[in-house]
Amino acid sequence: MAILAPVEGAGEGGGVTAGDAAAPLFMAQGGPGAGTIGSFGQVLLDDPALRPARNRALVLWDQRGTGFSKPALTCPELADAERAGAADAASAAAEEAAFFAAMQACGARLRAAGVDLSGYQSAESADDIEAIRRTLGFDRIAFYGVSYGTELGQFLMRRHPEALSAVVLDAVVPLDYDLFTEPAFAQQRIGEKYLLGCAAAPRCARAFPDLGARYPALIDRLNADPVEVMVAPLPEDAQVALGPPVPVLLSGDMLEEAIYGALYSDMHDLVPLIIDRADKGDFTFVTTLLLPVALFDTSLAEGMHMTVSCADHGDVDAASMEFPDVLPRLAESTRAQAAVATRVCRDWGVPLLPRSDLAPVRSDLPVLLLSGDFDPITPPAYAEKLLPDLPNATHVVFPAGAHGQAMTDSCANGIIAAFLDDPSVPPHTACAARPAGQFVTADDVIFLGTLRRLMASEGLRGIALSGVLAIPAVLAAMFLSSAFLIYPLGALARRLRGRPAPPMTSDAAGRLSRAAPLLAVLAGVLSVACLAGLVWAVGSTLVVNQNLIGMGAIPRAWAWILGLPALIGIAGLGLLCAAVAVWTTGKRSLAGRIYLSLLAVAALAAAANLAMLSR
Repeated sequence: MAILAPVEGAGEGGGVTAGDAAAPLFMAQGGPGAGTIGSFGQVLLDDPALRPARNRALVLWDQRGTGFSKPALTCPELADAERAGAADAASAAAEEAAFFAAMQACGARLRAAGVDLSGYQSAESADDIEAIRRTLGFDRIAFYGVSYGTELGQFLMRRHPEALSAVVLDAVVPLDYDLFTEPAFAQQRIGEKYLLGCAAAPRCARAFPDLGARYPALIDRLNADPVEVMVAPLPEDAQVALGPPVPVLLSGDMLEEAIYGALYSDMHDLVPLIIDRADKGDFTFVTTLLLPVALFDTSLAEGMHMTVSCADHGDVDAASMEFPDVLPRLAESTRAQAAVATRVCRDWGVPLLPRSDLAPVRSDLPVLLLSGDFDPITPPAYAEKLLPDLPNATHVVFPAGAHGQAMTDSCANGIIAAFLDDPSVPPHTACAARPAGQFVTADDVIFLGTLRRLMASEGLRGIALSGVLAIPAVLAAMFLSSAFLIYPLGALARRLRGRPAPPMTSDAAGRLSRAAPLLAVLAGVLSVACLAGLVWAVGSTLVVNQNLIGMGAIPRAWAWILGLPALIGIAGLGLLCAAVAVWTTGKRSLAGRIYLSLLAVAALAAAANLAMLSR
């Protein structure tokens, strides 16, 4: 458990009173199976501005079976099976068989260790929250839950309403939501929202014509003929960070699942561009940022995810379900996956919760519901289902929001803070109306070919490797910069010795010889500017928009960098001509001629190296 103290001075002048206005905020992550401390703790410590409430303590705990709790119901057997399946492009039937075998082995291992799998469900977790409240001595608490955490919050509202002062449900999951079958409808909705949205936006439609037809054709093409790609672990996956990239056969289903999973985060503006690049054979974004999470991230407690889902809807008969307006391929895969999941439920022996536990919660508690219109799994309509039974609820929809609004959106944090300070007053929500931004097209970005190729094969480590490839340009720039000192010091030394400057004729050789120092300085300045520009462009994009750098791209505002290698090359050719001239005519000393020749080589090498890096 972690308790984050209020930010010093956050309540000054804010009208915060004693009692419920200062009630601690208990925060629950989703999943089910995600750990709260690992997800929220360090982020909120590092940047207090991200806290949804700064004037009250934040209580973070890992639900039983997740994160740092003991035992954590993780299933490494499943991760091993998924990586093995990714290496040989297993068929859907083979993947389903491997999933069942892995989960069967995981369940057997957990039971052999004495784990009672029936105890890991939402009712028990809600009672855990009440036990934590009493142990810590709080009279009442405020509660925040995101995604599955909103289901947990509704269980808490039903079982322990007296312990609550206010409730915030972010990315709302209704209690009758079936995690085995419902996602198909949300996936169909979000796919149409992006593809039809691009077709309706003239600029996007021009940049990506027929995207709505090309995307399913791409999925079918990759299913028929998977493509081998290299996938490297993300740096934060410490347990595998030092391992080499692994070959993966990218199928259409794998690509679709990876892109769908990425929609949980705020990447709305890049989706059409990602699909377009993939359709053209560029899977850099997928291999750099998406597949590493799918193949190497072991933070989710799959066992707890399964026990909660089984307790809720382990009796679902997906084979008889109809999926109106859902793609047949998506409906078929949902039925098959749900059938396998319910087999796991029976194998694990997880009993169903009483069906009354999944009835809507009727409560007079003040409740704030938050939804994102671009949420791929819990659309705003889900929150609307709760409103008839929550007379004191306020629903705020963020047109540009994805899955979960708190912490990632300062507007949402402000709304939450105001609501918690005085739940009886409707919060100001005008800031939530910010529309979604325009879709990014290829005209808005510059693809750095070398960086893209390195990242496609090495993941984010490709950024460091591109820096290694820039070493020749760095050394050349340093040598060229020496002209700032060498030529002035040479002139000073001659004056101090009383030697006259070497005669310079007015012919071409003389003019080139006189221009050589200026050309060397110019090449040095341009080389440093190009290197600094590339470093700044990549670094700032990595900080501001990791999704864009994950494609090996930078904003087009940095286009000026691309012209610098040509200018350096021109200066280098001038130096080369000057070197030829002084060697031919004997102008300058032997050391001067050698130095000038080396400057020419350095300039041309810098131009070639930087051109390779910036293209």
